[in-house]
Amino acid sequence: MMEEEKVNIKQRLAYNYLRDSSTKFLCYGGAGGGGKSWLGCEWLMQCAYHLSGTRWFAGRDSLKDSRESIAVTFVKVAAWHHFTEYRLTNDGVSFDNGSEIIFIDLTYYPVKDPMYERLGSKEFTGGWIEEAGQVHKLVFEILITRIGRHLNDVYDIPGKILITCNPKKNWLYDYFYKPWKEGRLNEGYAFIPALVQDNPFATEDYINSLKNTNDKVTKERLYLGNWEYDDDPSVLCDYDSICDLFANEHVKPSGLPSASADLAMKGRDRFVVGHWVGNVCTIRIDKEYSPGKMIETDLKSLMIDYGIPRSMTIVDSDGLGAYLESYLTGIKEFHGGSKSISVEYDNLKSECAFKLAELINSRKIRIICTDTQKERIKKEIGILKQDHVDADTRKKAIISKEKMKELLGHSPDYLDMLIMAMFFHIKPIPQKAKAKLATM
Repeated sequence: MMEEEKVNIKQRLAYNYLRDSSTKFLCYGGAGGGGKSWLGCEWLMQCAYHLSGTRWFAGRDSLKDSRESIAVTFVKVAAWHHFTEYRLTNDGVSFDNGSEIIFIDLTYYPVKDPMYERLGSKEFTGGWIEEAGQVHKLVFEILITRIGRHLNDVYDIPGKILITCNPKKNWLYDYFYKPWKEGRLNEGYAFIPALVQDNPFATEDYINSLKNTNDKVTKERLYLGNWEYDDDPSVLCDYDSICDLFANEHVKPSGLPSASADLAMKGRDRFVVGHWVGNVCTIRIDKEYSPGKMIETDLKSLMIDYGIPRSMTIVDSDGLGAYLESYLTGIKEFHGGSKSISVEYDNLKSECAFKLAELINSRKIRIICTDTQKERIKKEIGILKQDHVDADTRKKAIISKEKMKELLGHSPDYLDMLIMAMFFHIKPIPQKAKAKLATM
């Protein structure tokens, strides 16, 4: 009796999406060893062979990786199918029928090419982004405009992009995984979770190496396909502790109340205020638009309603903070770039950020807010990262606000509010005035 043919069901499902007329963007993967690279090379090979004269792209974070990694897998796939009607070039793969697969550089160059203008003139039939967790989200937006532009009308086929990846809490999480999980994927988008267990060609040794690893993050991401875990060593807060922020009911409100406010005017970012009692924070104010006078009125009302002393109210010092201090005498301005209290930190904001991470990871903070606020807070804390994580000789610092905005797509207003509140932890306010000694 012949041995039953091995079939990767998830790859079969992927082909259903890749061959239909409605799916434009397919994200495939979510774990190690799921057959992602094989699928990408096999799909492009078939498209190029059956559609003469077409032009496809295959790209990774660097041109070197595209040339080396993708080319190696392509040769294996071609050998498996006994396909020889091609040749490798410095630029990609050239087919005997005039079709080509072009290797492209998807590296993000924030200085010399911040908008991927080098891709702006390219015209492709379709293509494949490999290891998409390593590339900037902007490249996906640019490539969307470059597909469907070469012989698609002749063959009457839509432009498609295959995206293969391991779990990553970046644009892939926002564009594909989370909407898929919630049953609200945009039209034309599809997601297939492919685990190593789904791949009948994965070796038992490889499967066991992932299953039995002592590294929790590796096991969760690459074996179990858990998108809620990140492998970035610079991230200051682990995901479990971030989720627990909203369920830490053992943290009780106690002590003197305080307030921290991230200010915004005329739709610039958000106006967010947290009301603290001990380590319990309740989001009391959250507005998209707030004129200066309204901010003043709202803060004053908050302090009166909840008995918050002015000396226990801190606001960011972007110019608006100085304006407020002149009307709400006694409130504190937060100067994040000023000298830290401890010499091991680069500045005050970094010191406060590390303190915040410490309290989050030790489950000593509780946040009370709406579900919408919860999701945004989780996302913002998730990009709280140490800068120069591998530099042992440098003072501890966090990545810039500009970098945070780039990662989020918006300002980290809730995170800034939480960081400022830590000022009262690293430099506590005396609860009682010190008694003066009598002099003779």
